[in-house]
Amino acid sequence: MYSCTTLRSWRMTQVRLAIMSCAGGTGKSTVATNLAYSLSCLGQSVCLIDCDSNGTAALFTGLENPSAIGETLVAALQSGFKGPWPLKPVWRDYGIEKVDAVLGGHFLNEGARQILKEPRAAYLLADAIEDAPLPHDVVIFDCPGTIEQFHQMVLPACNQILIVLKPDTKDINAGFGLIQWIAEFSRDLRLKPKPKILGVQPNAFDKDAAMHRECLADGPGIEDSLPVVLRSLPEPIHVFPAIQQTRYLTNAGAVGLPLRLYRSDRTTWKIAGLFEALAKAVLEADHG
Repeated sequence: MYSCTTLRSWRMTQVRLAIMSCAGGTGKSTVATNLAYSLSCLGQSVCLIDCDSNGTAALFTGLENPSAIGETLVAALQSGFKGPWPLKPVWRDYGIEKVDAVLGGHFLNEGARQILKEPRAAYLLADAIEDAPLPHDVVIFDCPGTIEQFHQMVLPACNQILIVLKPDTKDINAGFGLIQWIAEFSRDLRLKPKPKILGVQPNAFDKDAAMHRECLADGPGIEDSLPVVLRSLPEPIHVFPAIQQTRYLTNAGAVGLPLRLYRSDRTTWKIAGLFEALAKAVLEADHG
């Protein structure tokens, strides 16, 4: 059974986790918001930063869409930014005191055009966090669904990466492309240390779909499934247990809540437990 047990801070160094994918509709914002909630249940203060022009984080946290560019992440992406961050409290009406959000949305498109003029464009987000430190234990960057400018800014700012994908051949192929891009762009930027790939999180798993089962198969005699291939890399990558496709996660996000605040009964314990285990893995990881 999942319980919100408050724990002492696990780390002195701030965890900065980028949640990335290389395809739309993988459910990375669902993972981001439910992970933020689970981390808060472990006593961690969390800032969820929406780096996506789709603005899904506002919907999934129950916040109103920003009405001005200064209410979004763009406010921090200026040379010489010293704060304050445009933080929005999340789920306070439900007794959650340790989760805040910095919103994205369509204003990021305008911000992207401004960023191109900046001499340190790729480092603007890292500079903002260094010059105006966020007080939170964990910062989660909810990245866009395709590799673009905001991925490039998040990479120098994060120390962990979680890749979210659906367990089908299309998403998995895109995921391998993302892994290659992370390695190459980290090298191009000379990141030392480079962010660690915490693992791959399969999402929206359908147990009745043969392709999903085959892609995640593991064990003797299996040679080309996702877990087997990722284990064989020069730097092996962990595959977390798949999050099953369920209408409960979809319905919870639609009303701006994490799963456990939306529905707390036996039907959701298993999925909620996966998010709790993922939260613990984030805190236990060596991120420098």
